[in-house]
Amino acid sequence: MKIKSEHLVIGDKLSSPVFLHTKNPIVDSGKKVTFDELRRLQRFLIKEVEIEPRGKELEEAARKQLEAKDALLSEPIEVDRFGAFIASYDKAFTSWEQGMPPNIYEAIDLINRSAPDRIAPDEILPYFLEKGTEAYTVRHAIYRGALAQLLAERTGKDRRMVLDLWTASYFADCGLARLMEWRHSKRYEAMKQEIFHRHPAMAFQLLQKETIISDTVRRLIVQHHERLDGSGYPLKVNGDKITDHARLFIVADVFAAMTSWRPYREAHSPWEAYRFMKARPHQFDETYTTLLGAQFFEIKQGDRILLSDGKIGQVVEETNEFDRPVVSYDHFGQTMTINLKEKRQTEIMQIL
Repeated sequence: MKIKSEHLVIGDKLSSPVFLHTKNPIVDSGKKVTFDELRRLQRFLIKEVEIEPRGKELEEAARKQLEAKDALLSEPIEVDRFGAFIASYDKAFTSWEQGMPPNIYEAIDLINRSAPDRIAPDEILPYFLEKGTEAYTVRHAIYRGALAQLLAERTGKDRRMVLDLWTASYFADCGLARLMEWRHSKRYEAMKQEIFHRHPAMAFQLLQKETIISDTVRRLIVQHHERLDGSGYPLKVNGDKITDHARLFIVADVFAAMTSWRPYREAHSPWEAYRFMKARPHQFDETYTTLLGAQFFEIKQGDRILLSDGKIGQVVEETNEFDRPVVSYDHFGQTMTINLKEKRQTEIMQIL
């Protein structure tokens, strides 16, 4: 049966492939609809599709979806701060995917209205650690911006820098949106990594002539996938060539990406993401990595922890390095005590 694309529900199956000036279909027949297919149809402005007959469960899901939409239209609801920001950004990102240029002034206005005056750690993880399977690239931009603001405030950076970080997070992936149209070309699979590595430079080029965008923002955008050892992209710059603000932004970007769900992997826990970056000071700025960890993890006296050598111990004394306390553990009936500040090869694997 033929239905409007906006009435599709997760689990519907297309009975006919959907083409749009392409040799290969943008969605094939028999494909079970997921968030990815819904977003692809939206991106290419597909109005109607043919689907296979629905069972009772899907019919019920479709009915509830329509009722929910009607309720949204008939009753004003209070939208949470991050949710409203994500919804507005989602519209902009979709327009970029459809080939429209960024609306700079609209974006700056949204950022000025939506960036929190101050931000606290407990506002961030409870919101963004939910398994956001839809529009994960969109959620990432707001998650990254919130983390960057947190780090900026903790290091005494002014409001202008906070807004620059938000602006960079808003536009950093607009180049990625423009690459979506390549997904269905024959060369995409062969060139996927090379194509993906271009997106920071593409975003930089899109904004290069916009005088309202500061040089700081442009540099944040082009450097947000670089690494201190030169192993990043697109320019493979290293060391001092990566600005202090970009080092902060990179830490926020990687932590946000690692702790978020992706179609090809589950999310890492915040502690796993922190340990990954802390173990790589040659790639990620150790000061910003440690500062970020200290915002989200409190390791205090009496806590039980699992160490990297397999032992389970208890924190007996805190030190000036939050993740390097003094720990005691049982060793064949004897109580052993180690100072993790001195025994650097031993790590805390988990807070129990």
